[in-house]
Amino acid sequence: MAVHVEGLLEKSVNEKIKNSKILVVGAGGIGCELLKNLVLTGFEDLYVIDLDTIELSNLNRQFLFHKQHIGRPKAIVAKESVLRFNPNANITADHDSITNTKYNVEFFRQFSAVANALDNVGARSHVNRMCLAADIPLIESGTSGYLGQVTVYKKKLTECFECLPRKPQKTYPGCTIRNTPSEPVHCIVWAKHLFNQLFGESDIDEDVSPDMADQRAENTDGNFVRISTREWAKSTNYDPEKIFKKLFNSDILHSILLEI
Repeated sequence: MAVHVEGLLEKSVNEKIKNSKILVVGAGGIGCELLKNLVLTGFEDLYVIDLDTIELSNLNRQFLFHKQHIGRPKAIVAKESVLRFNPNANITADHDSITNTKYNVEFFRQFSAVANALDNVGARSHVNRMCLAADIPLIESGTSGYLGQVTVYKKKLTECFECLPRKPQKTYPGCTIRNTPSEPVHCIVWAKHLFNQLFGESDIDEDVSPDMADQRAENTDGNFVRISTREWAKSTNYDPEKIFKKLFNSDILHSILLEI
């Protein structure tokens, strides 16, 4: 059973929460938690935007989504799911990119604050600039492995998201470079991972193949055991035709069938 927090807060704080309108950008791993926490705290006027659709690989950490939701827009399903925590909430959901020109400065000015739940620096920087132009607070959050961080940015009170130099992004979400690559670098990262998986030092944490251990080999008992892609490739003597067919045909069909 959901526990609402609003009854534990001071009256003045509750009133501010009730009168606030929050924009949530992103409905993935962080976004799901964020939306749930907002409605349970008493925020009832929310606007959520997300470009992605739900994939099978999302389900282990994005608890607002279930198998029957695969293929549907994250923002729309997140709205439907989070309303179960608070049916009185007024939530608008857009399946769109926050960089769309219709989300201009005037659009941002209608909100009390913006909460970022994004996984790429480009979109974060864009939202940062819009918040500066609209003069509204930005709550920026992110994760790296098992670590998480949250920072509040407010014009004339704090530094902004882009005020300090940042290292170029070197890691990318596996689901992005597998299913929704949007930049040339995504294809390059994908190729580097595949090369390392087949020939380099294996790193399970960096692997993005849809089937790290989906190959099957028959043992002496006549049963099938699962082996890694590299072991399978070795067993074929690194046959280029078989490897190509696996990576660019069988694996793709495997992923599609899982999502049906």
